[in-house]
Amino acid sequence: MSRQASSDYADHIPGRATTSPKEEDRPPCLFVAGHAAFQRKAVWTRLEASGNRVWRFTGPAALLAAIESTPPDVIFCEVNAVPEPTFELLNRLAAVQSDACVILMGPDLGAEQVARCLRDGAFDYLTVPAPATRVLDALQKGLINRQAFQAVRDLSGQLAQVNASLAGERDVLRQWNIKLSLLNHLTQALAGPLNSESIARSLFNGLAGLVPVDVIGLGRPDPHRVWTWSRTAAYEAQEQRVRAHLLSRFNAQAAPVSQAQAEVRRWSSGLPETEQPAQMTIPLTFSPNSQGLLYVERQQGAFSESELQLLSMVGTSLSLALHNAAIHQQMQELASRDGLTRLLNRRALEEVLSRELKAGTRYRASACLILVDVDHFKQVNDLFGHVGGDRVLQRIATVMQEAVRDTDSVGRYGGEEFGIVLPHTDLARAAVLAERLRDQIEHHTFDVDGGSVKITVSVGIAQIPDKTIGTVLEWMAAADAALYEAKGCGRNGVVIHTTDGAAVVASGF
Repeated sequence: MSRQASSDYADHIPGRATTSPKEEDRPPCLFVAGHAAFQRKAVWTRLEASGNRVWRFTGPAALLAAIESTPPDVIFCEVNAVPEPTFELLNRLAAVQSDACVILMGPDLGAEQVARCLRDGAFDYLTVPAPATRVLDALQKGLINRQAFQAVRDLSGQLAQVNASLAGERDVLRQWNIKLSLLNHLTQALAGPLNSESIARSLFNGLAGLVPVDVIGLGRPDPHRVWTWSRTAAYEAQEQRVRAHLLSRFNAQAAPVSQAQAEVRRWSSGLPETEQPAQMTIPLTFSPNSQGLLYVERQQGAFSESELQLLSMVGTSLSLALHNAAIHQQMQELASRDGLTRLLNRRALEEVLSRELKAGTRYRASACLILVDVDHFKQVNDLFGHVGGDRVLQRIATVMQEAVRDTDSVGRYGGEEFGIVLPHTDLARAAVLAERLRDQIEHHTFDVDGGSVKITVSVGIAQIPDKTIGTVLEWMAAADAALYEAKGCGRNGVVIHTTDGAAVVASGF
């Protein structure tokens, strides 16, 4: 057997879940059992490069011998066309009470045989050939599942001790088992989705059944988000109070998270007291400098020690789920960017338009779309070539990005045309921004290899709500019509689309 280590995929794989701080810092230990070709798969090398400890075995005997001295987190096992040796390995792993997550990889055995593998203790069965992304996904989910299992197992061990010393309190233990089942369901529900909105919904759906609460607040930085929930409309005032306090707390949070803050504690930072409420907060640590909060409150009765344990375990699972969602969001972000300018691409910008259009239709919230087109850009390409033209577009993208708010979205529609979406903005403010942007570009000297060039842009603006705009295409068409009018009026100007469909010259020319 062999073992190596390095650093490529480590950010995508959760760490080892144990109670020892030293073990917690160790990378996951992976056992790979199979023929030589199976052991040479590129995915194992990539996992080693990410810092994971990978041990390779040619057969089950050597693997079982190594488990006692080096307990693995995950076992990847090759399955042959005749699966009986695999069934025997699963039974022997159960006999030695290994808590490793077992992922099998092999040919299509049929539903009945695969079901038997899962019944005998395997976490997943991957039909080969399995892409690296599928293997990594199974690994990540397996580690999450193992962490939840260990937490439930540890808590079950505590319950066994209580049962031995307090045999008369069987009803209490029965209630605990119900809570553990609910905790397991909630942990699985949190681990499933890869977006923070769905995770928040799963939390609200499951937490109140696990620990009776009246109000829940969840907040996280980077990006700054706050979610709140209340049991009934009777607690709406408390919910709004919690929401306001979470927002103010995150605005003030800047110091790194200390180890002492990682424990469940009473929230004594200034939340106004209500009539004898039970108030608890669980810090959610995503990195040494990034911390969120899970806040719970109820009007009747303090939280018991057992409830604090449950809340702490929920906090651990919630931290991991939100961290994984953030990684997924980062990957989605990369897929939504224009390769040249790093602005949003056309598809991503149209998704923003769709979201703002829905908000405008539902809440009558105003928003503006600004289309910007570089005047006579062909002359720039003719003079400096496409490389020089690309550098000009990159610089224009930077100027536009620096001119807008963090809540605004800037994208490249293609070629020399750009779009800016301004949420909660009326035409007057959009026109001010558009004119300032037009003026900045007009008076900016764009340096390229072999010289410099002056650039002007034509701008069209369309606002919602608007009786003539009911779809994203109509919104884009309205802004494009205003842009076309700006081109027709001599370029280097800003034109606004009005509700009656007319185009009004706002500035420039």
